[in-house]
Amino acid sequence: MGLPTRPSTKGYTPVPVEERIDDGVESPQHEAEDDEDLYPTSAPLLSGRSRGNEPPPTIKRPRWYHKIGTWRPFCQSRHYASWDPPRKPRTWRQIIMFSLLGVLILSVIAFATATGVLAQETRSCNRGYNYQPRQNIYNSHVLLGNNYASSNGRLNFPRLYPPIKPSSSACEAAWASLYSIPCHEKIWNRSWDNGKHNSLFDPDVGVYAEAICETRCITAIKKAHQIISSQCTEEDKFDMADYFGTFSTDPGLEDGPLGVMTTIAKRVGHTCWQKPPTPSYWDNWNKDPYCVFVMWENWFIVDGMNAGNLEGLEAFEKRTRTTRSEPKKYKWHTFSDTCDSVSVSYGQRYIDRRKYGPSVNSTTCDWCTINWFERKLLSWKKDEVKDPKTGDIVSLPEYLNRIRHAGERCEADAWNRAWGKAVRKYKSSGDLPDDWEKDRTTDHIQVEAKPDTMDKLDDDDVDADGFFHASPEHRQVSTW
Repeated sequence: MGLPTRPSTKGYTPVPVEERIDDGVESPQHEAEDDEDLYPTSAPLLSGRSRGNEPPPTIKRPRWYHKIGTWRPFCQSRHYASWDPPRKPRTWRQIIMFSLLGVLILSVIAFATATGVLAQETRSCNRGYNYQPRQNIYNSHVLLGNNYASSNGRLNFPRLYPPIKPSSSACEAAWASLYSIPCHEKIWNRSWDNGKHNSLFDPDVGVYAEAICETRCITAIKKAHQIISSQCTEEDKFDMADYFGTFSTDPGLEDGPLGVMTTIAKRVGHTCWQKPPTPSYWDNWNKDPYCVFVMWENWFIVDGMNAGNLEGLEAFEKRTRTTRSEPKKYKWHTFSDTCDSVSVSYGQRYIDRRKYGPSVNSTTCDWCTINWFERKLLSWKKDEVKDPKTGDIVSLPEYLNRIRHAGERCEADAWNRAWGKAVRKYKSSGDLPDDWEKDRTTDHIQVEAKPDTMDKLDDDDVDADGFFHASPEHRQVSTW
């Protein structure tokens, strides 16, 4: 019988034995049963304690807003933990970028703060010595204006304008009589005249139309225009030497009193243009807005008194470039600014269903819109109309075609009436040849013109002062 074989150790790996510090330490024994209530649990073993050589515990990284207080864009910190990744040196590009970002943020904050302060000051405007509880609050917002010299509701023309050169005592006396004209200061605003959006901060002509077209203002302007026209001539001019006042920087300032009153009379007469009302009981309660308000509200067009330009066509085409419709509805508009003596209220205006589209005869155009197109068509002057974008002189055929491209989107009968009137005018004057359209390939819808009030609003309906005086059945609602 042979000896027992020795176990092989090939491929054998001994099981590691964890060394315990408390090996050989016996668990504490309770010597008395009375101590059980004092020590309900046994003491922790040493094996549960750290030796101090483990990796550091995981530290939760701070959020982004915790780092704002320690952000130093212009210096590089040299102190960081050993486990943090190495930092790259900050470049000038990063410094400039962060600097611009900071300046932008500060600018936005400063602009918002200034806007809030100005708005607060507007709400609490100074009423001054001339505050009357039952009337408008008179205030002045013109450049270098002084409430004690001139303000809304009592404009002082000789105080704000330059003095007249010694020429005619009658003209000087007539000009001196215009010391308290009951109108709003916006009758002097020129930014609306050419129908151009000069700036985002231009005043809204639709808001100030109600203040400009008060009965007392229209009456005073017509009377002042008649007095100046009878007593002053073009030889009476302003003396601009040593003048520093409200109109010092006005590039369009007229030469003398006659030019001033002619321009203001024309501006007020155009601003107060309205749709002739239809006889109705409700006309005494809800009047139609002025056309300058309608054009701004419907098409974002500045309806200025000088119609001989191409301004506003792009805005009209932009609003009608897609086919859509609006259901019939009631609209109202209310605005009030006691600091600027402005109060507008058009309540419960019924708006019939409207349609929009880029094709011919696809857009609903109201009376004011057709009147705006007609005035443009009839206002071309040789070598005076320029392209708004390029500044080039626009010829009469090009002028008419560009207006037709937008205007023929309106209803065909109303548009063809205005178009035919303009073509007949220029052909009779010799500015437009008979065959000027032979190369035009675009189809044009011709619809027989229906009787309408537009045929009766000719140049004879405007008096010498530039004011509208239609027949009683077409007379405006407001004050004429």
